[in-house]
Amino acid sequence: MPKIKYKLKKDKNIKDMLDKPLDKKKVKFTFLFILLPFLLVLIDQITKILVDKHMIIGNEIQVIPGVFNINYVINKGAALGIFENMTYFLVVVSFLMICFLYFLAFNDFKSNHTVVPEMLIIGGAIGNLIDRVFLAGAVRDFLEVPFFAVMNFADWFVSIGIILLLIKYIYYYNKTEKSVSKDG
Repeated sequence: MPKIKYKLKKDKNIKDMLDKPLDKKKVKFTFLFILLPFLLVLIDQITKILVDKHMIIGNEIQVIPGVFNINYVINKGAALGIFENMTYFLVVVSFLMICFLYFLAFNDFKSNHTVVPEMLIIGGAIGNLIDRVFLAGAVRDFLEVPFFAVMNFADWFVSIGIILLLIKYIYYYNKTEKSVSKDG
């Protein structure tokens, strides 16, 4: 049997690696695509755990009467209770939305557009997806605006992200149309 020779690359020493300047684009990418969604999920999950630990479902604490309460409820649907008890559908849609938004954000990042709106939506979607998967389709909600709804931080991240995404695309397409009109 013939001998197989392997050529090993010479490892760089640690000093050479530390002396090399950081690639700012890689650091920005890592922060935006990994750390920001992770921090959002962490905020969401820690607050849900705290509420779960210190409150009973149905309990309400009036923080600012008539404006803001902490009201612990379980939601088996999506926003405002739609698609109730459709766990598999919501899990699949959430997963596909997360993948699509990462793809969209990656393309925007390459074009030097902001990706913060997409990362807010992704962080929120992952936070609620964790609940759906580990709590038999249920999501823990507790931030109540009495004249609106009971939500959690993940819901707020998604809502704010959608608003910012709409603003981003309205601005982007408006800017693109103006530059096309000047050129044409």
